[in-house]
Amino acid sequence: MRNPFAKLSFQFWAPDRGPYAMLFLLSFTLFVLAPLLSARVIMPLILELAFSAILICGAFMVSSRASVRLLTVAVGLLSMFFRLLGISVTGKIIVALDTFVSVGMLSCFVLLMARHFLGRGRASKHRISSAVSIYLLLGLIWSRLYQLVELMIPGSFRIHEGEILSAASLSYFSFVTLATLGYGDIVPTHIIARDLAVLEAIMGQLYLVILISGLVAEGSPTTYTDKP
Repeated sequence: MRNPFAKLSFQFWAPDRGPYAMLFLLSFTLFVLAPLLSARVIMPLILELAFSAILICGAFMVSSRASVRLLTVAVGLLSMFFRLLGISVTGKIIVALDTFVSVGMLSCFVLLMARHFLGRGRASKHRISSAVSIYLLLGLIWSRLYQLVELMIPGSFRIHEGEILSAASLSYFSFVTLATLGYGDIVPTHIIARDLAVLEAIMGQLYLVILISGLVAEGSPTTYTDKP
């Protein structure tokens, strides 16, 4: 018989309970840890640990199979290890591979969460939490892509003089672009960075339009026209 802690943990992580753990981790990482990193209150290691936790959490959100969860946990831990190897020549290659893997995993999480939680028949609270989680995941995916571009092509982004372009600042730029705010304090200068920014802005608008139109269409009564 399960003890109360194990039962509560199962309910919190079970895929059919809604992506509440994912939403909490994403919000805490993006809106608490990232600003603290920009203010140099915490070390970059803390943000990398949080990102690895998001990868691990995603495994529990999208699948109940132990093998899938174990594999994703292993990849998350391996990703964290790779990020600690530094930015040497070999390190750049490893970080690039790690970024490709993490972006692929996050993209899979987005697709599977949309399939499992945004369909008809799900509780409204599950659908809302999933919709917000997917939106935050999109911003996180693009922030990793921006980091990869800046790593491989230094100077792809221009920032105000005296400020440092970090993972936290690129995450900020990603969500500003996703929401199409466009403050102009960080500017993509390389063609690849520009194309990614345009694609993210389009993706953010399309996501909201498709999501809202789908919810409105589902809630609208069906009208029938009598045939002559």
